[in-house]
Amino acid sequence: MLPTVARPAGTTPETVIVAVELFGVPRLLAGARSLSAAGDTLGELAADVGRRCPALAGKVLDRDTGWLLDGYIFVVDERFTRDATLCLGVTSSVLLVSSVAGG
Repeated sequence: MLPTVARPAGTTPETVIVAVELFGVPRLLAGARSLSAAGDTLGELAADVGRRCPALAGKVLDRDTGWLLDGYIFVVDERFTRDATLCLGVTSSVLLVSSVAGG
């Protein structure tokens, strides 16, 4: 079970908070199997992941935009996607993985 996290500034109680499971390089850089992050869309979630885990900036997530660098992809509810506009729900399953073979 993940610990309760502080709600990021600018979010409302309706903002979705989900556990993001990390695999491969993201897990090694973060030093954790997962982290909690907030966002109503995948783009917002990615940016919050970057704020919560600065070790991913420049290696997995773009430092300026907070979005994925080439070579990384999200798996949302068993669907591989790089769609930053994808809406998330409280029951969404989110994984951050390498998009190349071998993870």
